[in-house]
Amino acid sequence: MTVTEIAILRVHAGVTDSTLRDTLGGATPIQEAWHARTFPDRPSSASARAVACFRGISDETQITITTNWGSVEEHWQWILSDDNKQLMEGSNLTKIIANEGPPNQSGGLGLFHLDTDIFGNSHAATSKDTIALLDSPVIGLERFVVDAEKKEIFAETLEKVKASMAKVVQPHLVKSGHVADREADGEEFMLVSGWSCVESHTQEFAASSESFLYGQLAGIASSVETQHYRRFL
Repeated sequence: MTVTEIAILRVHAGVTDSTLRDTLGGATPIQEAWHARTFPDRPSSASARAVACFRGISDETQITITTNWGSVEEHWQWILSDDNKQLMEGSNLTKIIANEGPPNQSGGLGLFHLDTDIFGNSHAATSKDTIALLDSPVIGLERFVVDAEKKEIFAETLEKVKASMAKVVQPHLVKSGHVADREADGEEFMLVSGWSCVESHTQEFAASSESFLYGQLAGIASSVETQHYRRFL
């Protein structure tokens, strides 16, 4: 089962897009080479695995990295590999990343995996009149935490919200996934949508009749967090 890595990290204030592209882009071939050696029967290029980096619009120190993996365990195989350890120790990554500590612990980066392919094959799976998520000027990432007993009704409502939101976001796309490796209590879902600008989401969609179901969805969740990003790599 393909999973989508969502890594949320902090960089130091003042780090430019150019520095981020050089540093993170320079790490990509190392991961590609490791993936090709470890899984020789599978595509290993960054484009085939939907590797992308996004920067927060309201908070430019927040960075999100996405990658497709065959499983959560496969990703951890990379994280614990000598190649990755050498990369972290020998590159400029540690100079720009502000996080300290293990993933999902105080001071560490946020790391989780969605149980579906959110960004992969975006070009092949969309028509010429559709803008793939990786090509959208802005993407909205909305995280919902839900009490375990409300998981089923939330998932049903989420599907209705996606169909409703699709009418507004077009020619962009909207997708969703369930967090496969949440460590805290409850269940977590993510809604990912493409937009021409932030205002199209926060104002135009919010004012549309299609937002009614979204209000119901948010009411089921115990917490909702929305962030907007632009892709830089």
